[in-house]
Amino acid sequence: MQKNISTYWDLKLRKELQIGIEDLSRIVKKMFLFLSVSSLFIGGTGFFKTFIGYSFLGMTPNFLVCLAVFLFAFAIYTLDKIADMDKDAANLPERLSFLKGRKNLATGYALSAYLLAIVIVLLDIPIALPILVFPLAVNLVYGSKPISSLPRLKDLPFIKNFIVAITWALGTALLPAMHSSNISMIAVASVFYFMLIKTFIDTVLYDIRDVKGDRDGGVKTIPVLIGPRKTIAILLLLEITLLPSLEFIDIALRPLAAILILFGFGYIVYFRERRNPLVLDLCVEGEWMFATCLLLILRGFGVLI
Repeated sequence: MQKNISTYWDLKLRKELQIGIEDLSRIVKKMFLFLSVSSLFIGGTGFFKTFIGYSFLGMTPNFLVCLAVFLFAFAIYTLDKIADMDKDAANLPERLSFLKGRKNLATGYALSAYLLAIVIVLLDIPIALPILVFPLAVNLVYGSKPISSLPRLKDLPFIKNFIVAITWALGTALLPAMHSSNISMIAVASVFYFMLIKTFIDTVLYDIRDVKGDRDGGVKTIPVLIGPRKTIAILLLLEITLLPSLEFIDIALRPLAAILILFGFGYIVYFRERRNPLVLDLCVEGEWMFATCLLLILRGFGVLI
């Protein structure tokens, strides 16, 4: 009798524990979904990516500049999601569901964040303002056709990926470099290239995720034109080209940069086919947050200066 009672309470406890874990999992998933579709997560990526950019250059990170990149990324990606609402109906219905009915509100807080980022940069390093204006200038000509004999930038399969990559590289490498005149141009170029290629790879992985919707919508991305398998092979080759840049990154940060490269190889292979979109966000965008946490932990234990 006592054994049966013990077994009953043991099973009840296990069931309640399982329910508790499932509830916690749902809460975490909903929170992360909100951070992803609201662009807060990509904004955080901007903050931490800039933090790492400063560190790779051997500089002390400037909190206000990191915050400006957070606001800048948050604003740009929110506006981009609003512009791509129709496309998201096929690729990311949860994002469409979040923005539906909130378009004006989202536009308002995105523009406010953009203006605040501009104010911060103007007060800190005014000469860096073109870096924040660059995406707006590109968007003005991206979908237009100023020269009738030439195709639109929008019709070229790799241009959007390159524009996004160079925008991130400008904000996370060149913007920090403007705070010092003692950094070698080779070091700046190496960190710029590191950020450029990492971001380019990330944008193409998102194209692999969206390949079905893009193909159905007639959008000519790299995976649509040559297929995911060949695209993955190109991305792996690009990741290999990051290895020489390690020599010019701050010597104390080279192990961290090497970890980021190895991690890049891992998620390129893992996302060679469509996976959970939230997992892609966590790995591709979240790596900079993880890298920053690792850096701070190592410095806290005195492993890094």
